[in-house]
Amino acid sequence: MPGFDPLEPFENEQLLRDVLDALARFEYKLYGPIPLRFHRGEPTKYEFDLNLGVVHITEQDCSGLSEIFAAINKSWQTQMTFCIYPSKDRARDMILNVRGSPKAPAEID
Repeated sequence: MPGFDPLEPFENEQLLRDVLDALARFEYKLYGPIPLRFHRGEPTKYEFDLNLGVVHITEQDCSGLSEIFAAINKSWQTQMTFCIYPSKDRARDMILNVRGSPKAPAEID
């Protein structure tokens, strides 16, 4: 793909749309699809966070999310990963961090 940098994947609007569409369709075991709500602003070229709300994440959910990212990584030749962490801003909300690149900043606080 001309001009596509896999280490800055979310600069590509189609790739970002593919990821967001897949996450919007994802059926969490206990909740079904969860509406997309960005946490800490819009996506950067490296990453974005989605506020999932107050949810329980199951092993099945983690496996399903892993499958989504494995398929996108394979088709786009990217290195996307995800993690889930509790929000510091909203008690009990869980955040899905999507890291599109190893270049994404490390924020541990």
